[in-house]
Amino acid sequence: MNAPIGRLYASNQDALDDRRRERRHATHFEATLETSQGRRFDVLLADISLHGCCVQTEGEALRQGGFVSIGLCENSMLPAIVRWVRGQAAGMEFLRAVPPDQREWHDLMNFGLDG
Repeated sequence: MNAPIGRLYASNQDALDDRRRERRHATHFEATLETSQGRRFDVLLADISLHGCCVQTEGEALRQGGFVSIGLCENSMLPAIVRWVRGQAAGMEFLRAVPPDQREWHDLMNFGLDG
């Protein structure tokens, strides 16, 4: 699912926050991120929703507009696009909403599990 054009180019973060489709669930959970070049590294999920997430990372491998996959385990990788990068934080939009069969992701959203 693609974001509306206005959301892609908005410069005011408050305006972006107001247009989110659903509530973000705060978390503190380790995940694995894989870039389109195949580079893998650990990130920390700061929040998550059905359509995206925010991560904290120590590296500078993420670029706005880059395609990545992010997962809680090997069987839970979800394709996403990096929508923004600020310092060591990055926001990602999943290419599709988290599927119902991705129990790990839904458990994280429902119960706010800490890792």
